[in-house]
Amino acid sequence: MKLIKLIKYLEKKFPANKAYEWDNVGIQKFNKKVVNFDKEISNVLITMDLNNESLKQMKNSKIDFIITRHPFIFNELKKEKENPFKKELIKYLTKEDIYVFSIHTNYDICGYKAFIDMLTNAFKIKSAKFPLFNKEYLEVNLNSDISKDDLIQNLKNVFQVKTIQINSDENFKTSKFLINQGSGASSMISKQIQDCVFITGEAKWSDWIYANDNNVTLITVGHYMENYFINDIEERLSNNFKDIKIEKVDIKEQYYVK
Repeated sequence: MKLIKLIKYLEKKFPANKAYEWDNVGIQKFNKKVVNFDKEISNVLITMDLNNESLKQMKNSKIDFIITRHPFIFNELKKEKENPFKKELIKYLTKEDIYVFSIHTNYDICGYKAFIDMLTNAFKIKSAKFPLFNKEYLEVNLNSDISKDDLIQNLKNVFQVKTIQINSDENFKTSKFLINQGSGASSMISKQIQDCVFITGEAKWSDWIYANDNNVTLITVGHYMENYFINDIEERLSNNFKDIKIEKVDIKEQYYVK
């Protein structure tokens, strides 16, 4: 299958103009080569990030196209090459003529159905909607109150994580929470959120301070919460393209909690 066919499909489903302005989505430019849209694509790899595990899979399976959740090139290329591993990886990708395509905040905005479906499997949801135009976070209303312990356990189950962080040690019940993905705690501050339960992937120290000062129960489940992206993209491609082989890499949590 020609590269252009796959690119057109991805760009239609996840338009680059839906991504936040600071984001770098689509074809990742890390060399001076002109993109050959007539290149034949047969083996596609899907992963959250291009790391050492991804590289091993590339070498073992002769991958020629990669789809990532997080942009491979996020900063200026010169800055990116200060990472020794990434510098060598760029050399390998260039030598093997492997293209990388990233779907990041445009996936948050356009691919949210898989996220809602996953939450629905864990919670008895009355309604789930995005109160903001740019879908910065999801507002989830439950059919009935849920205890803190049950909320935490459900989050662990749905996102396949062993630990979470929370700024409250007190028992509580809630029938509503706000949730977004990745390093999304900044939305809590930018939208002046207060008096609620807010769930995200990661938070800075200043985010925890804000939450405590504004009666926000802040829960972080880790960036790994975005890993469902891999199976969702695999299913989409499998249903639309029968002439490519699809592989995936679960890079797993990047740290241990002792």
